[in-house]
Amino acid sequence: MKRTSQACEPCKRRKVRCDGQPRCQQCTHTGIPCTYAASPPRRSRKKTVGRGRVVAECRELHTPNNGTKVRNILAPRPNEDGVITSHSTTTFFLEQLEKYDRYVYPMSPVVTAAEIRDMIFQMDTHRDIASFVYVFAAVTLNLTCSESVQRGPETSERIATLLTRSLELRTPFEFNSKPSIVTVMRSLFTQMCFVGLRKLDLGFLYLREAISLVYMLRIHEKDAMRDLEDKERCRRQRAYWECFIHERFTALTYYRPPCLPPLSALPDHDPSIDAELEEGFNKTIKNFRIVDPQFLDFWLGDRSTVTPDWVANKQQQLDNPEWVTEVSRLPMIWQADLIITRHWLRTLTWQIALSNIILSSSATPSMLLSLSFPLQLSNQLRQFLVTIPRQSVGIHGSGLLEKLFEIANTITDVVLHLCYALGDDTVQYIHDILFLKHFVFSFPGFADLGPINLTQKFEMIRDKYPEIKDIELLV
Repeated sequence: MKRTSQACEPCKRRKVRCDGQPRCQQCTHTGIPCTYAASPPRRSRKKTVGRGRVVAECRELHTPNNGTKVRNILAPRPNEDGVITSHSTTTFFLEQLEKYDRYVYPMSPVVTAAEIRDMIFQMDTHRDIASFVYVFAAVTLNLTCSESVQRGPETSERIATLLTRSLELRTPFEFNSKPSIVTVMRSLFTQMCFVGLRKLDLGFLYLREAISLVYMLRIHEKDAMRDLEDKERCRRQRAYWECFIHERFTALTYYRPPCLPPLSALPDHDPSIDAELEEGFNKTIKNFRIVDPQFLDFWLGDRSTVTPDWVANKQQQLDNPEWVTEVSRLPMIWQADLIITRHWLRTLTWQIALSNIILSSSATPSMLLSLSFPLQLSNQLRQFLVTIPRQSVGIHGSGLLEKLFEIANTITDVVLHLCYALGDDTVQYIHDILFLKHFVFSFPGFADLGPINLTQKFEMIRDKYPEIKDIELLV
């Protein structure tokens, strides 16, 4: 081995020859972090620490909080019985690729299944590659195991295990570290998994990490993006917009403050991806661009300045027959996400209007200014849901269920607070609620949202209208 003028810190302490590379051969072999001091201090030979102890100490620096030490990159982990679990095999990861390509990539069109396949076969070459592969598998399971037979406790445990392994394998950001589009998506997938496991604070942490990484990539700077190849520039723009979408959803659902502004334009056209996928993703962006700073200010803060004109403008943006026609031509997975999101945003806009505007009990030019608007919305939603496969909703994970939860919660509030009236309209509203209740409760992930208050409201509706046929089915 060729001598070098400066050895890394672990090699100096162990008194072994270092090749001076950014990650030297000795540290690579022992699986420990490789670091260099700016000006190496002189050390007495008497104070030299034993080689084995240094390796142990360096590994300890890379030990997660639970005390489990990181082994070599692909070392399988035994379960409580000492049996090596099968989820860390190459075959397991390869089996997830088809589901990822069919269900995950269309909604997160940044890292392709072909790229992930290459990473699976390179997992033993770099910790960060292995870390991404583990979180790819975790997010794929999180989004595709929506049926009760699949989404048992063992599925959540497997997702958590894969996620933990991904976090263990991460290398820390150091002075000269540079992010990549893969590290951005690793953080975003981590956020999605934590939200699916109802670890919302951790989800917010990794969402902010993903946003920090897109800033480090300078995706918002046209000059920095100009020199990139067209394909790479387009997918970086899509990664930025996906962070924007997730943050807007988080702000509206979990009341977390947003910080990421929209880009000045949609992602550039990318001929390398499917045209329907590109159109669906762009329409998702447009949905969340409606959630502008004013919308966020009203939702998260003071609503005293909400005006009928503002409400009418949002109604016009959200209720567009031409948009509905365009969406109806897209695959069902996109229709489910786009149309339910529109219904959800219309529900939130109505709630904002309710805070500062006297709503009418009769029909109004703007439906959003009517007290009965959520009930009319529930009927529209029911007519849509009966036309699509159930899986088209479940495949979106907890995000779409959260939106349906908010819609159902608002509808039940309206029924409870409107004056008692046992007419045909009321019967129709109750049946719409019955349908929505059975639909959303059929997804095992819905129970994780803690719908106990919603169940109590169903009981109150049953007690209020005992004469209605099938009302007992509401509870």
